[in-house]
This record gives sequence, C-alpha cells and structure tokens, in this order.
Amino acid sequence: MSWVGMFPGQGSQEPGMGKELLEKYPELLIDIFDDSLGWSLKDIINNGDAESIKKTNIAQPYIFAISYCYGLEVINNYGKPSALIGHSLGEYTALALSGFFDYTDALKVISVRGEAMQASVENSNTGMAAVLTTDLEATLKEIEALNSQDIEVWISNYNDASQIVISSTIENLEYLKSNSKALGARRVIPLEVAGAFHSKIVSPAKPELAAAFEEVTLKDGSIPVYMNVDANLASKETLKERLVDQIDNSVLFYDQILKIDDEIKPSEWIHIGPGNVTAGMVKKSISSKEIRVINSLESLSK
Repeated sequence: MSWVGMFPGQGSQEPGMGKELLEKYPELLIDIFDDSLGWSLKDIINNGDAESIKKTNIAQPYIFAISYCYGLEVINNYGKPSALIGHSLGEYTALALSGFFDYTDALKVISVRGEAMQASVENSNTGMAAVLTTDLEATLKEIEALNSQDIEVWISNYNDASQIVISSTIENLEYLKSNSKALGARRVIPLEVAGAFHSKIVSPAKPELAAAFEEVTLKDGSIPVYMNVDANLASKETLKERLVDQIDNSVLFYDQILKIDDEIKPSEWIHIGPGNVTAGMVKKSISSKEIRVINSLESLSK
C-alpha cells in the first residue's frame, strides 16, 4: 500500500489526549520528556485543562510527543510510508519520524520554538481566523486590496481549495468576522490561538530557534518529507534554514497536498495524531482519495 502520513499542528490538542500511550511509551512520554524539558507531561495528560494546554509552550511539545507515538504505531502496522507531511508544528513530527533529527533533539527545539513564539505574541493584540471561501482567487485579491490600504492582513496558512487562515489585529479580525463579504468569503471564524503565528509578529522568535538548531545534529531522513515553506522535499543541507523561516512564513499545505498527489499518487492519506484536521484538508482538495484518521489505538484496527 502506498500511503502518506500527515501530522497536525497547534490547535489540535484536547485535555487528556494520549493517556492510553503512557503505559506503552513510558520512556518517550515520561523519562525522556521530563529529563529534556524539566516538566511532567504525565501530569499535564492527567490533570491539564483546556486553558492550560492552549499555551504555546505546553501545547507544542505535548502535540509533538503524542503524534510521534501514534506515528510509530501506524508505521509498525502499515509499513514505511511513501511520504510524510505536517502542518506547522506537525512538520517536526514528520521530520523526526523520518530520521532527520531524533526525538530528544526535536523536543528541545520545539520547546524553544514554543517559548519564543509565545513571547513574540504576548500583548501583541493579534490573532488568527479561518476564512471559508468558494472563490479562493477572489479572496486573495481582496486581501491584497486591504493591504494596499494599510490594513495589514497576513495569510498564515493555505489549507485547501476553500480555506485559508489569516492573521491580523483582533480589531481587524472582529470586523472581518462580521463583514466576511469584504474578503469575498462565506465565513470568517476567529481561532482560539495566542496570537498571529506565521506572520511578521513572530519574526522575533527566529534568532532563538536558529540558536537552538546549532545544538542539533542533522541526518539524512529515510522517508521523504515535503515542507511547509515551499512544498519541496526536505534536505539535510537546507533543513534548519527552512524550519526557521517557517515561523513567519505561510504554511503551503494545499500546495503540499497537490504536489504529493501529482508526484507520488498515494492510494491512502492518513491523518496521525489528535483531531482530524488534515484529513479534512485533503478531502476538500482531492476528494476522490482514500482518507483515514488515526488518533487513538482503537482507530488503528478500524
């Protein structure tokens, strides 16, 4: 079977996720996690509420660790995938499972990434919103028009043929929520995030992330990974630069889907990790494909 694994980013977390994995992967989720980051993921899994796990510095390592373990399960059950991709943070899961860097190094870098991104957006009065549209090209032109009037709206994610995610000030997003026609859109839905990720607001986080990568030894990956910043294949030589650039650049997930479908033509796409968001993106982009969601051990056997 030719299959592609997809990993979610921040926003997919929910209280208690991954509890079933604690006994199966104690070294990864308890020993290595606690030693690497200095706080207990087990405590977060057992006691964390929705508000506490929304914080970027908690959410990112938590999502990565759980998605990584489910990724191991899927590969053990289905064999080596034809390719892997991840949405924003999820890209680190894909790269770690491919072998570009190891789990421990990924945890440390993600922790720095989360802390630096959180610091960048604090008190920025910014946020993000999903834009649902029936005419993506028209919506993009409306965003260009707003920017030409000095109303800053940044495109953070190109998710699929009918959805992008924008970033701006809270005031602008509230206006656009009530006036979605200003974007030629059906709906504008503000997201529960700490600030304007994948925009210039988080550019101050880049030096810290670059410094963290100086401590990481990269290797050649064993599974192809298509990257967010350009939808091209990952390479050891350019990996650090592209992951640093990913912070304040658009996530080109829609382009990644189309490129993989064209170059690999997989028979199955599998969302791996909490939620199911990447499965929906594939369904809206290439609806004829076989799509599965693996977000629990039980779902492996369905």
